[in-house]
Amino acid sequence: MSVVVSVCGANKQSDEYQAALKLEAIIHNSLPSSVAGEIVLFANATLMGQTVKDVDLMMIGQLQNYSLSAEFNYKSEGMINENVKMKSFCTTIEIKRHDISGIVVNGTDFYVYYGKEKHSVTLQSNNQKISAMNFFKSVISYTPYITNVIWFTQATQNEVNGLCAHNGRHMISNVIGREFEFNELMQLLIYQHSPFKTQKEFVFDSNSQCSVNDIRKALDLFSRTKEQMGEMTRRRIEQITSKAFNANAVINTEEKVSIYRGRAGTGKTVGLIQTAIKLVDDEQVRVLILTYNKALVSDIRRLFALAELPDMFEVNCVHISTMHSYFFRLANKVIYQNQLKGDKFLERYDYVLKSLIERMSDTKVLETIKKSCREDSRLDWDYILIDEAQDWSDQEKNIILKLFEKGKIIVADGGQQFVRNINVCDWSVIRERNNIKLKYCLRQKENIVAFLNAYTNKWDILGGKILTKNNLPGGKIIITDDNNVIEIHKTEIERLKKAGNIPYDMLYLVPHSLVKKQAGISFFAKKKEFEEHGICVWDGTCYQNRDIYSINGEEIRILPYESSRGLEGWTVVCMDFDAFLDEKADEYKDGDVNKLLLESPDERRKKYLYNWAMIPLTRAIDTLIVTLKDKESSVGILLKEIADENSDILTWL
Repeated sequence: MSVVVSVCGANKQSDEYQAALKLEAIIHNSLPSSVAGEIVLFANATLMGQTVKDVDLMMIGQLQNYSLSAEFNYKSEGMINENVKMKSFCTTIEIKRHDISGIVVNGTDFYVYYGKEKHSVTLQSNNQKISAMNFFKSVISYTPYITNVIWFTQATQNEVNGLCAHNGRHMISNVIGREFEFNELMQLLIYQHSPFKTQKEFVFDSNSQCSVNDIRKALDLFSRTKEQMGEMTRRRIEQITSKAFNANAVINTEEKVSIYRGRAGTGKTVGLIQTAIKLVDDEQVRVLILTYNKALVSDIRRLFALAELPDMFEVNCVHISTMHSYFFRLANKVIYQNQLKGDKFLERYDYVLKSLIERMSDTKVLETIKKSCREDSRLDWDYILIDEAQDWSDQEKNIILKLFEKGKIIVADGGQQFVRNINVCDWSVIRERNNIKLKYCLRQKENIVAFLNAYTNKWDILGGKILTKNNLPGGKIIITDDNNVIEIHKTEIERLKKAGNIPYDMLYLVPHSLVKKQAGISFFAKKKEFEEHGICVWDGTCYQNRDIYSINGEEIRILPYESSRGLEGWTVVCMDFDAFLDEKADEYKDGDVNKLLLESPDERRKKYLYNWAMIPLTRAIDTLIVTLKDKESSVGILLKEIADENSDILTWL
């Protein structure tokens, strides 16, 4: 008998793969020939769909005839030493190449230095374990008991033991040094998960309901997803990683706020991401991108995963978050000593921001706040990049201007395309600014641009014309009632696939009237009907789902209209578009207005509804489908007029 050890991983030149080979040798040299079973070492594992997605090494195994004498905590008996039979295990291994001089212990946590920056390896490792648990639950509907280990490959075991020594006692940890026996590694797992007792013996078992092969297939998901990703995703990855982009026009040495200005589809968000990546590559800095849209955060994380950009844990990184998450962390840190709950924060949002501004008005307090932020990796950023900046409030803007130097702030501003507030947040009032004008539409094909301009003309909105360089010919627009959705879907999904895309590249947008709620969970009202016709659905109308992106390329995406900003699809279906605009009309409230605009309440209301309409209508690249609940509604009549005048580019069913 013998143990079969497999080493997996696409990049055989990586340090992680080489560490896996070293571990393979340790296993073969440590285990007696009487032991049978299988161990898989998965180097550079990517946990698709998780915020923390990168794991240096996953070790999974099932063994027969293997036991060791081990120490562990057993019920009320406390620490005991007994013989333990190892049946199965699943562990994440974080690999660090720091020697002993670059490792410190604070309490029970291990830290390493990157330059002058101290980084918690313990927190990193624990987060990987949690991500792995969530990953397996989502992919195979079962979570094995997962342990986690930190492997310092350049420190001896004696040196590591020295770090764990405290007042003459040895601190139990999950850390191992350069050279070790397999038994020593197993002991670290047993410390974390006490064996259970049978009539005959103590047994350690983490994978009782699934095989090594099940877990291995789950870990292969990233490779399968990358192989199957559509042409649209490939194009977007090429865009964000492009070296051709002239970010030097944005990254300035002067003390100025850099502002991208442009309409939807002109490349503002892509420009921000390209700039962030260039900053990290060229200046080795930490960059935070903030956006209002939770679904966009998840979508960009998906792109980062498929582009194989690393997690945010190292010093040099790009991290994307919602603005609310950032301000919550900030307020919790400097005002509430981490006692503020998320639901209470949103209820008191305006009050909390006002309190922050008041504190920052005192110069000494402001310096204390900045110092506190520098001590927290989630708040300590060299650059801050802001998407859809026109929708920020003055309070939010002023907090950022106080915390960051102007030359470290880069914003994407859609001008009058504001929908969150009655008034646009005007970043142009900052004297020290660097404007970068984005004139041309880079997303929609020409026919869709022509339709959007016709729509703008009907609304009589000045300055709303979309410009194109005429390098994206074609495009398809269909307007119909909602009874035809399924049949149209069957035709358009085949067109989408022929163009090299996958179902993920089709985006459905729905109003509140098509979202139901049961037991506190929201869901798409027609989900069952779609699935009965063989349409796989990722339901982003469920708020919890928007935290994670779809990991199944065969699923179409369904999102509320309000969550569509910044997203795109090869084919976009705007369901019950008239119902959506009716909902926005009902929600509209006229507020304090800049008197210099000289607009009537009706004009402001019209602009508000136009801005909301243009967000979903500008999401499509190739095909835009608009369904109407009532063709005799005001927007239905308007669209019929456009269809009659543009029958060469638009189909009215």
